Amino acid sequence: MNDSYRNPFSGINAGTLDDQAILDYWCSPFAYRLFSEIKETDIYEDPNNIVLLGGRSTGKTMFLRYWSFPVQLKLANQNKDSKSRKIIDYFKEKKGLGFYIRIDGPILRSFNGSGIDSAKWNSIFTHYFELIVGRNYIEAIKKFYESDELNMVEVENHFIPEVKTILNAPQIVSLDELLKEFDSRIKEVDLFRGNVPFFKTDFIPSKGGFASQSLSFGIPKIAKKTISEFKESINFILLIDEYENYLEPQQRVINTLLRFSKNEIRFRIGMRLEGFRTFNMISEDDFIKEGREYRKAVFEDVLIKSKEYHNFLKEVSKKRLESVKIFKEKGKSDITEFLSKSEDLEKEALELVAKNPEKHFSHFKKSLKDSDIDAIKFKENPLLELLNILWVLRGIPANEVKAAMEDYLKGNTTGEKVKKYHMDYVDKYKLSLMFLLCSIYRKHKKYYSFNTFSFLSSGIVGNFIELCRRAFQYAEFENKDLLIKEWKIPKEQQTKAALDFSEAELQQINRIESYGGFIHKFINNIGNIFRDFHKDDKIRYPETNQFSTDIDNLTDQKFTDAMRAAIKWSVVQKKPTIQQPSPGKHLKDIYTINRIYSPSFQISYRTRGGYSVKLTASDIVKLMTEENVSSKNYLKQISDESENPNTSLNLFDYI
Repeated sequence: MNDSYRNPFSGINAGTLDDQAILDYWCSPFAYRLFSEIKETDIYEDPNNIVLLGGRSTGKTMFLRYWSFPVQLKLANQNKDSKSRKIIDYFKEKKGLGFYIRIDGPILRSFNGSGIDSAKWNSIFTHYFELIVGRNYIEAIKKFYESDELNMVEVENHFIPEVKTILNAPQIVSLDELLKEFDSRIKEVDLFRGNVPFFKTDFIPSKGGFASQSLSFGIPKIAKKTISEFKESINFILLIDEYENYLEPQQRVINTLLRFSKNEIRFRIGMRLEGFRTFNMISEDDFIKEGREYRKAVFEDVLIKSKEYHNFLKEVSKKRLESVKIFKEKGKSDITEFLSKSEDLEKEALELVAKNPEKHFSHFKKSLKDSDIDAIKFKENPLLELLNILWVLRGIPANEVKAAMEDYLKGNTTGEKVKKYHMDYVDKYKLSLMFLLCSIYRKHKKYYSFNTFSFLSSGIVGNFIELCRRAFQYAEFENKDLLIKEWKIPKEQQTKAALDFSEAELQQINRIESYGGFIHKFINNIGNIFRDFHKDDKIRYPETNQFSTDIDNLTDQKFTDAMRAAIKWSVVQKKPTIQQPSPGKHLKDIYTINRIYSPSFQISYRTRGGYSVKLTASDIVKLMTEENVSSKNYLKQISDESENPNTSLNLFDYI
């Protein structure tokens, strides 16, 4: 293998990347208009607190880290256009400094138990959180100070004395000593956390504890009062990541900060969907409320409803491909060159039927006359043959079907029949016909192309990256010359990547805490029901892969919690409630299963709208608790409904 090659999609995790790598791999979602809820300037300027919601690998960590001070400092230095221009002017123009706060789950969980009551732990955590935030502030101010960006007299004679007073540390005379003091006190908490399970002891901070807001709000107030560069324009932005890991009492601490945040202090909080364990504050008779204490931006929601998401993924891929020497030297940075832009369903169908090109006619032989079969054959395209069969079964004379097909093939667009034929094939049924053809021939549908991988990612950038990583991995192992000389990954290797990742993600569901078993059964059952819809010979409801239900109507709380856990982990994704569950029915919440599971169940990676499988409370319970639930009752819904009136893809074609 050429030494200049490595898998461009391997080893990239926003949580472990260094600051320069964050810049190297950063792709701005704002450039692709992916967000309707927030603008780029809102990150530093909006006085509202903002909660960023999204599942695993939706890009929350990359997003938050990009706006953090260390990353923006690197960017400011790279873009500095003159020696006279001060770095702090860059942050003044941005109107903010971002401080990335991520406390790992095991650390957060250690502030609990060991015979210590929750109120005491709450105070210890508050003390610890204030120290962590305060240290971030001092570190940033030290960077400016060491670069001669700040007035020395203001820092040494005014800022440091006021901060050391809060710390009750009169011996401190420098920013270095301030940092050491913070490190010492943080270590004091860490040692206690490690020892308390083994030694029953109280936590007594050596120089006093810190109440909520004392440092997180206090130090910015001092900085703005004592340092002229901070007096105007610069806001202090706390970028808190993985908020769903915070225990309920810990969220109450942060929720209280949201309520009382000052003009110069703003919060940008990243969490999974359903990541709030509580909306209560420290005072349990009060709570935070969306629209009052915060507004939200949902990463998955905004990503999957925009066509620009596909263009965004192309840039993500471009950055990674250009990081590999051989691809950069050869100018191979377009992912569609490796994967192909979209599927060639006609070619795939021909390959599928090659050994038995008339099996689909045999499948419908009892419903078709021999003369009809002869009239509607077109061996160059089995999908058109299947559409022709569908039209005949719906009562259209075979000669009219043949005429419509011939007009379509000639490019004739005049006449109602040919317009309908074009619409049915191009806009409505082509992919459904491919799934039905696979079912008839008992072969798996192939999942390949950039377009397919984009849809399979289900609005989760990390899913797309993993699909590409596996595809490049298999290509390197199975046909490396084709990869690095012809810049192609065959659809068979892409399909293997999609199937393997789909199965791996399906198995991961069992690991979801408390509810993994319920959710795994549910996804297996509903996925199999969707698969049977795709096998419907009449294709009455094409590409059915969504369901409607009312989670809040479940009588047993554990099943409600299980569904919310499924949403939190992006196993189930809620769609915008602007669509009916079925034609002619009243509005209900509509859900899809994450599209990454589509290859496992051999179902469509798109969500077209139209028909939704209706699930009652008892249905949800059954699907969560029983194995191999029969699809019979759910398929019966088809015959109970009127003929599907949809004639073309609606706005959900791009979801």
